Amino acid sequence: MMDRIESGIPGLDEMIEGGFVLPSAVLIAGAPGTGKTTLAVQSLFYGAKKGETGMFITAISEPNWVVQKFLSSFQFFDQNLIDLGRVVFVDVGGALREDPKQVLDAIQNEVDRYSPNRLVIDPVSVMRIAIDDDRKYREFLHDLITYMKAFNCVTYLTAEFDYSSITKAMEGYMVDCILLLSYPVEENARRKYLEVLKMRGTKHLTGEQSVDIDKSGFIVQPGLR
Repeated sequence: MMDRIESGIPGLDEMIEGGFVLPSAVLIAGAPGTGKTTLAVQSLFYGAKKGETGMFITAISEPNWVVQKFLSSFQFFDQNLIDLGRVVFVDVGGALREDPKQVLDAIQNEVDRYSPNRLVIDPVSVMRIAIDDDRKYREFLHDLITYMKAFNCVTYLTAEFDYSSITKAMEGYMVDCILLLSYPVEENARRKYLEVLKMRGTKHLTGEQSVDIDKSGFIVQPGLR
């Protein structure tokens, strides 16, 4: 029997036998605006409210307070959990710009410091651009995922992929689970969907499932189109 951890995303856990396998690596893929960051951070706060520690790592140029200000509009956001150190925001952009080869060390130092139960790297594609070598990037991903599994952690990697690009991406082969978010135009309107493309060791609901994003956060509605 595999250990599992609830995602905290309404509607998702019933699609994946109760939650993500513990430990595992989850790729959250989709175009900009599909809800990748919202889904990942909502899961962090869900775990933190249950006594876990969550870590959000970014390497983009936006300061953490900008990210937090955006997230604070959601009901799942709890500043008290940040103040208590249950949800930690870390920027490794400086390390990435200074020496991309050292970014894994920078991440490992923060993980050693906080021992997170859930980790988000948003977006991992920034690492891919900085580590401009396929072999070195594969080694980075392998070492990161292996390292986090030693902490019995669920690691979320966000990336801007669509279905056709995921089939060619090394990230897709290396992770245990792929969640694809999309918002195609249907009847002159865009509708958001989530699809579980891959989940090792789990019987999961397949096909695109309808998604809503409102003040409460990211909600999956299995069975609705």
